[in-house]
Amino acid sequence: MTGSPSFPAIPDCPWTVVNDGHPDTARVIRARARAGELRRIAHGRYVPADTWDLLRPEQRHHVLVRSLVDRIRPRFVVSHLSAAAVLGVPFLGPWPGRVHLIRPGTDARTTSATFVVHADFDPEMLGTWQFWRDDLRVTDHDRTAVDLAVSLPFLDGVVALDRLLRLGADARAVQDGIERRSVRGRRRALRSLEFADTGADTPGESVARVRLDEYGAPTPVTQHRFRERGHPDIVVDLWLPDIGVVIEFDGEVKYRDRGMRAGASAEDVVIAEKYREDRLRAFDEVRQVIRLDWRDLWNEASFRGKLRRAHVPMRH
Repeated sequence: MTGSPSFPAIPDCPWTVVNDGHPDTARVIRARARAGELRRIAHGRYVPADTWDLLRPEQRHHVLVRSLVDRIRPRFVVSHLSAAAVLGVPFLGPWPGRVHLIRPGTDARTTSATFVVHADFDPEMLGTWQFWRDDLRVTDHDRTAVDLAVSLPFLDGVVALDRLLRLGADARAVQDGIERRSVRGRRRALRSLEFADTGADTPGESVARVRLDEYGAPTPVTQHRFRERGHPDIVVDLWLPDIGVVIEFDGEVKYRDRGMRAGASAEDVVIAEKYREDRLRAFDEVRQVIRLDWRDLWNEASFRGKLRRAHVPMRH
């Protein structure tokens, strides 16, 4: 089991459970849902529509998990992508509409409108955490890493493993867990683990590394630190030392999210970024700075074009 975990806060979105034993109350709740005031997220589970609409997709799935805790405990353990939502592990695709679980000791997979219960393919991996607030049990970092590596495509697996290793998953324990699984998905999972890098700080950086590998570009150094006496260090996302190219990923959240701006305006953030880039370009070893956003990561022509203009070699 990995130690000293730190979890994201439960999103501030209260839920209401319909109790058919109190028909008058149930009737009022359903009427509010029909009026658009409440949103039904699962059978008998309702949340305020305005609060729900403000949540990010992973937060919505986290709320879904928590709203069903009375049906999950004590027999089941939250797992796979549902564990990812609770543990703060990113996922690039749409979050599932059903909660993913493991029932320890069972070897059959079952599904319903609300749950996907996976077979317990590895009873030796017992690591779980239990939350004191609601007694919810969730697979720990090691077990979650194995489950996601085996079940997700390579790109999604790298994004998840980058974060889980950074959170404290033990790479050897994850490898052992993967090797105990069936042949199906094992090779891809081991490749994802080998490619994973604890230095990757955001999903955008993880995707950029995978794209560079696909294009046959040099392997970047993650979170490289440039030092200048009398000034704060500059830590860059990706650094190609042999050709002097820095690659920075610009997620829009740092401009749009007030919490991440630490009280500064979006304009102040842009100015600070400009000053930081000017300092970066002044280092003798830095020849070019490439700035990427999500559009570049999903548009091969755009990403390759930026690499080509910076004279980054590509073998493919």
